[in-house]
Amino acid sequence: MDFTALLSQATVVVTLGCIAATIYLRYFYVDFGRIGCIPEIPGGSSLAGHLYMLGGDHASTAERWAIVNSWPIYQVRLGYRRAIILNSFDAAREWIVTKQTSTIDRPWLYTFHGVVSKTSAATIGTNPWDERTKKQRRVVGSYTTAPAMRRLEPMLDLETSQMICGLFEDGKHGNEAISPHIYQKRLALNIILMFSYARRFSAIDDPLLLSILSDANTISSFRSTNSNAQDYIPYFRYFGEGKRTAEATEVRGRRDRWLAELLEKARESMSLGKAKKCVAQGLLSDEEEALTKQDIRTILGGLMSGGFETIFATAIIGIGLLASPAGQAIQRSAFADINNSYKIPQEAFEHAVSEEKSAYVAAFVREVLRFYPPLHLLPPRQTYQEFDYNGSKIPKGVLVYMNAQAINHDTTKYGPDADQFRPERWLKKDSDYEVPPPYHFSYGAGARMCTAVNFSNRILYAIFLRLILSFEIVGSEDSPPETHYINYNRNTTAASAIPKDFRAKFVPRDVGILEECLRKSSETHVEFAG
Repeated sequence: MDFTALLSQATVVVTLGCIAATIYLRYFYVDFGRIGCIPEIPGGSSLAGHLYMLGGDHASTAERWAIVNSWPIYQVRLGYRRAIILNSFDAAREWIVTKQTSTIDRPWLYTFHGVVSKTSAATIGTNPWDERTKKQRRVVGSYTTAPAMRRLEPMLDLETSQMICGLFEDGKHGNEAISPHIYQKRLALNIILMFSYARRFSAIDDPLLLSILSDANTISSFRSTNSNAQDYIPYFRYFGEGKRTAEATEVRGRRDRWLAELLEKARESMSLGKAKKCVAQGLLSDEEEALTKQDIRTILGGLMSGGFETIFATAIIGIGLLASPAGQAIQRSAFADINNSYKIPQEAFEHAVSEEKSAYVAAFVREVLRFYPPLHLLPPRQTYQEFDYNGSKIPKGVLVYMNAQAINHDTTKYGPDADQFRPERWLKKDSDYEVPPPYHFSYGAGARMCTAVNFSNRILYAIFLRLILSFEIVGSEDSPPETHYINYNRNTTAASAIPKDFRAKFVPRDVGILEECLRKSSETHVEFAG
């Protein structure tokens, strides 16, 4: 056989291979065909679909596509997965609340579930829906009831007081501008640690504290659509994305070690009869639910794998907003409302952890959550069963994304000033724009909504009331806060929206009253402060 014949045969083989690959990518690669009743974003490659078209900020690109095309809901292809993206309040409410039994599921993702969570189980909030997940949610829910929240008030009092004390002392009584980030991170992590293991960090530079914060941030990145192409393009699991898988394996090992250490110390305390009430103690001694080791690891691992990021991300950007020029008027309004709600500042400080009496501060918390969702693109849902939508069948197993950034700034629901920060929108009852529950989608919605919504709101309320009551907060001139609802995010490729660095002065309103409040708190909860 001569060279020409061999070349001809090779050409035929290559041609047939290309045709076969084209047919496969066109008709068999994507898990579902186009859903007829929902428009699809044009373009997209055969292998990656629209994944790389979303660029470095998936939430903002998805929001722009919705606005340009006037499509509150549309479909895209993320590699081999077909996905629906919800960009308006009404669309999200219909799919996630009204049709919650059909959209209750979560997808299994290769990196987060298959690698990061291989040894310690995934989090309850990201697990596919089954009887085990249902049981785990029920158990966690029992720890966040109203009576349970009352038992958490001492630790909330301690941590918010310690946060205030740190800002007061390290800021030289308001004479030096400091970064509030680490104080909010320690507060959020300590509350979760006390809640889960009856343990806390007293120093902001504790190596284990910094390690847990770093690992939690890394772990949350494996839930991002932006940084995990191997979840959507299976080819990358074996070629080209080994570095990402190696990073997931490494952080999994570190996470497993400190989770095991925390649980073992809880066991030791129980065996010595020194255990304080916490989730770990309750889970280890629970007989009614017949919890397995996997259940316990999943529940505790979920609490420690990013649940606190919502708190500190919201607290930090809320402080940034207050420290900005526009935030000075908000501080005055909030401070006036606090004084109108209580007879004396000491009373307001004490009761901040047990009630939400200041309507303005409560409205401020809700507006911070609306304006700055801690997760701009929420973790995906997956249709649990087939259902009808606009005359078409939505099949079981389709990815569904809520674009919280777009939903929370929907002008059809919040009005033409949706891109402005206004706590007053939640105080006016005669508004033309009455927003129904869930009011915003920062906690998700429906049957898979965050189980700790009320607890999280109470923590944020206590943080902001005590901050505003204690200080006048002024941003530094050389490192001011960025408060634009997109630009404030330091890394748009990450799952969590962590604010960029800034510094502010925390000027005491009345040093004597502040020191009295802090002294009373430290005396009341000295047993927790070790």
